[in-house]
Formats: sequence, structure tokens, C-alpha cells
Amino acid sequence: MKILTLFTLTLLLTAAMALPPATAQEYVHTDTLEGHTTSVIGLAFKDNGTLISGSGDDTLRAWDVTTGTQRWQQDVGNAVRAVALPSHDPDFIAYGGDTNFNIRMRYSDDGDWRGDVAGHTDSVYSLAFKPNSYLLASGSYDNTIRIWDVEDVNNLRHVRTLRGHTSRISSVAWSPDGSTLASASADGTVRLWNPNNGINFAVLRGHTESVYCVAWSPDGSLLASGSRDTTIRLWNPDTHDTRRVLRGHNRGVYGLGVSSLVFHPNGQTLASKGGEGVLLWDLNTGTLKATLSAGDAGWGFALSPNAEIFAVRGPRLEQISLWRLLTVDVTGNGRVNVNDLVGVARNYGKTVADGANRRADVNNDGKVDVDDILIVVKAVDAAAAPAFVQGDIETGGIETGRALLQGEGIETGRSLLRAADVKQWIRDAKDANADPAGIAALERLLATLSRRDIPVPKKTVLLANYPNPFNPETWIPYQLAEAAEVTVTIHASDGKRVRTLELGQVRAGVYQSKSRAAYWDGRNAQGEPVASGVYFYTLQAGDFSATKKMLIRK
Repeated sequence: MKILTLFTLTLLLTAAMALPPATAQEYVHTDTLEGHTTSVIGLAFKDNGTLISGSGDDTLRAWDVTTGTQRWQQDVGNAVRAVALPSHDPDFIAYGGDTNFNIRMRYSDDGDWRGDVAGHTDSVYSLAFKPNSYLLASGSYDNTIRIWDVEDVNNLRHVRTLRGHTSRISSVAWSPDGSTLASASADGTVRLWNPNNGINFAVLRGHTESVYCVAWSPDGSLLASGSRDTTIRLWNPDTHDTRRVLRGHNRGVYGLGVSSLVFHPNGQTLASKGGEGVLLWDLNTGTLKATLSAGDAGWGFALSPNAEIFAVRGPRLEQISLWRLLTVDVTGNGRVNVNDLVGVARNYGKTVADGANRRADVNNDGKVDVDDILIVVKAVDAAAAPAFVQGDIETGGIETGRALLQGEGIETGRSLLRAADVKQWIRDAKDANADPAGIAALERLLATLSRRDIPVPKKTVLLANYPNPFNPETWIPYQLAEAAEVTVTIHASDGKRVRTLELGQVRAGVYQSKSRAAYWDGRNAQGEPVASGVYFYTLQAGDFSATKKMLIRK
């Protein structure tokens, strides 16, 4: 079992996935998709579970990224270099390449042919649909950009051609509102176009070599470009100025520098593909957040709509690597707490193939083991510091140390977390020479479960209410030597019953704090405030009964 490192407990690539109060998120390599026989360049996600890929082997393929298996293959008779899917119709696929330079279209699930459009005179390496539209932009090695209307299968038509670049077009991208088209070229420039009239209204200069890729931030306030000069430039699309230059890539084996870019949906993180693999950038600070060692394989890069999976060409050119987001929100409820640990515990020792909950396989290695436990326990430990999971564990469980050690466990709302389990995890972690920080977190959890410093009371006792006198509310503390059905009854001084508090089955322990003691709001069974005076409260716990006096003063 591998030695674990301390997983980052701060936010990494979060948007809809943001999980207060703490996360342990990073991307880990989980699958290598094999089937293509030549270089993969075109990659696009149909949805969160399906990836479309195109290759020089003249095929389109669909992959189930949840299982890492191929769903279908279509022989299209054309080397595929670019793939695009309209945002509102993910079943429709447009693809282009370098066999006859046409752009072809079909439906993904049944392979139904939709048609093709012709006009480019050299390879098509970039395709992009206008958001929520069937307007398609294509960038070609013939130095031109063309816009096509492909909505009507009987009238697939060319809208206009954009000319201005002096060398091949590597990338085209629509702004989120569809009002601007950006393009990147081997002439070293980024150009901004009005797609409605074809006017090139801005030329962005700064890169010193070929520009391979452009991408818009989700809100359209930022345009990113990547170049063979190994830099990424962040542009203000309104003023056309450079906001920041990101440096960290090298040319790589293929000499491409920065070949692909994609924004995370939260707009705070940019992912770039280059010689080192994939780099993740914090756009607020311009600093490097993480590196995915995804190989130096040039083009072929996509992020799933929910940002949980990166698809990257490599490590061989005909392969596709999947990098999956590691997240400790096992329950999927947007919080990180002890329930996530219980979710892993319930699947402990199982494999995903044998039916284990995939979320419980936190590190996506196909099995639920101590590695997953350690990842989650450290996140929960950090989230609940300094008192480990005190806010999430039933405090009655904490104070019944003997019962816990006997296996009774902590009720979390989903299952029991048992001290015996935690002891086994600690043994497994030590056997694996696991990260000491994770082992220490498990030992803190065991101490919380056991709590030998808070023994089970030897006697059942009714304690004095507080405050007393009170107005309008009071708390009635007690302690139990053993579990019992508990009722607190309140009488007026004339013996008339005023209110009955049914507390149900209660474990042995001390119930003294406001969060644990019986609570009375000073009202009768009809919800009316009672008058000032002397009242009596009686605790009934199994065979035990005791009564004390209290005073309401208004």
C-alpha cells in the first residue's frame, strides 16, 4: 500500500463542488483509455459521464468515464483533429481533420449522418460552437476562420470567412455571450472578431512565438492565450491590455510550449497543458496551485462540465488519461464531517468492482481501504479542530466510553462509528507506513470515542435546574448510570400536571450542558406561559424517580 502524503486541506478547483468548512481536493490519475491506434487530438465531453474523442485513425469514439470503458466507435473515413459539441445539444457532434478538409457532423448515439460543409483548403484543427447555438466557427491551417450555420440539415450553409491572420489558425473560441470570437495563430497574435460582420476589431500582441490556444473565462471578463514561447497571457478583452503573464511551462519534448487551455467553471482557476503536463493556476494571485504529471503529449485536453474529470492525451499519443477530482465529501451533502468518514467505513475492505460506493473510494484506486480513511479523517480533523468532530458526533456517544469500547459506537445519523473500527484502521495505517499526520488524526478520533476521562456515572441523579429562579426558560440536568427511557414531568404547587417532557431512550452519561439537559420553556401543554410561583419537576428513568423544586419569577 502506498505511503500517503498530507493532502491539501484548502480549496483547489472548487465551484459547485465547494465544501465548507474544509476539503481535501486534488486530481489523481485513475484511468488510461486505450483503443485509438494513432494520435488523439480532438477531445470533448458530451456530459459528465461521456467523453468523445477523435483520432488520426479515422474514428470517433465515446467513453464511459465513470468506468473507463469504451461505449461506441464510429469509423468516419477522415482523420479527426477537432471535435465540438453544441452546449444545448450534446448528442450532435461536429468534427474536422486533415484528409479532405471538410467539416462533418453526425449524432453521437446512433451515428446518424447529418452532413458536411466544405470550404477550407487545409487541415481544420479547431472547432467551436457559439453558446446555445448551431453557429460553428472553424479554424484552419489555410490561415482563415469560417463561420457556419449547421442547424438545418437541409440547409447547412457558410455564413462568412474571417481573414487577417498571416499564418495557420490553431484555436478559436466564442465569448460566453457569443458577441466576440477570439482566435490564436502561428503568426504570434490573438485576434478578436465581431462574428456578425466579420470585422477584426483588435489584434493582441505580446507573445513572441506561435499562439496555440485561447480560452474565455466563464464570465467573459478574461481571455487567456497560450504560446510556444511557454507563457500564458491573461488579457482584458475590453481594453486589450495584458493583465498578467503566467510562467511555468517549458517547451517539452515536442517543442510546443503551452498547447491547450481550459477554465474551471468557477472562473478562479485556469488549467494549461504543456511540457510538464497540466498546470493549475490561481487566477487571483497568478500562482501555480498544482501540477498533474500528464505527460508531454501536446493537444487533446478537456474538462468535464462538473469539473470532476480532466481528459488528457497521453502518456502515449494514442492514449487518453483521466484525472479525477479527489474529494472527501463522500455523502455529497456539501459538508465535510464525520458522516463522510462513516461513509468510507461502511465500504471498508470492498472494491468498486464488488459494489463499493465509488464516492467512498476517495482516491479512486478501485478499492476502499485505509488510504481513503486517512484522507477523510484528516479533512474532518482539520474541519473540526481543535475539538475533533465534537459538533458532529452524538455527544451521548462520546460520554458513554465503556459502551463505545464494547462496540456500541457513535450514531451519526447514517450508521455507527465504532472504536473497534478505528483501532483496526490505526493498525492498518501503521502496517502501511502511512502518513503520521493521518495516524495522529485517527488516534484523536479514538480518544474522542473512548473518552476514558469521562466515565459512566455510578449513580443516576437528578440535578438542580438552572437558572433558578428563572424567567422564562430553564434547563434540568441529570445523569444516568445506565441507559433508560427518560421522562421529566412538571407539576404546579397544587399537584396539577403542567407539562411532560418525553426524552425517549437515553444512553448512560452526564446530561448537564444546555445542549444535553432537559429544556423547559416555561409553557404548559397548551403552549401558554405559566404564572409565577413554585413548581416541581420529576425525573423518571427506568425504576429511578426523583423530584426537585424550582421557582418562576416574573
